[in-house]
Amino acid sequence: MKRRIIACSTAAIIALVSTLWPQTLRTSPEAQQKMAKYEDCRKTPYYCPAGVLTVGIGSTGGVQDRLHSEAEIAERWRNDLLRAEKCVDREFNGSAAPQRVFDGMTDGAFNLGCTGLAWYTDKQGKKVRTTLWRNAQAGNWTGVCERLTDFVNAGGRKLAGLVNRRAEFREWCLSDPALQAAR
Repeated sequence: MKRRIIACSTAAIIALVSTLWPQTLRTSPEAQQKMAKYEDCRKTPYYCPAGVLTVGIGSTGGVQDRLHSEAEIAERWRNDLLRAEKCVDREFNGSAAPQRVFDGMTDGAFNLGCTGLAWYTDKQGKKVRTTLWRNAQAGNWTGVCERLTDFVNAGGRKLAGLVNRRAEFREWCLSDPALQAAR
């Protein structure tokens, strides 16, 4: 027997986070809306396209198979974004990144995890830093934006939703006024 899907509003969850925890997140509200549109918002757990048990707005950590409240979903969203932001600050020179570059990298860290954005395995099975990571270390923010589209696979396969998501965040990233002024 199939379980009934109980949805929630991404706009309501994002607004709840900004009300309950004002000025906690660096990720812009516009970027949060962009991120959320590529995620379901569900109060009941579901399996994402990569086969991972998920609840709320793309939250995968310690998901319990039960109905979740909007307050729980908002807290998960905040915690997931804080984890992604800390990754960007720690691994990708985030404190120096222009806002929309930071937003694009935060989306990648949220969606892929910190390790998935910073490392890949080469043909010899060796762990290697990504070009995106190398560009961030060098402060090459345009290069960071350009490399966001490298990350379109989940569960070992290319997903159209990730292709679209990365393309949208690439354009968002490249539209940062600080990058426009440098051109």
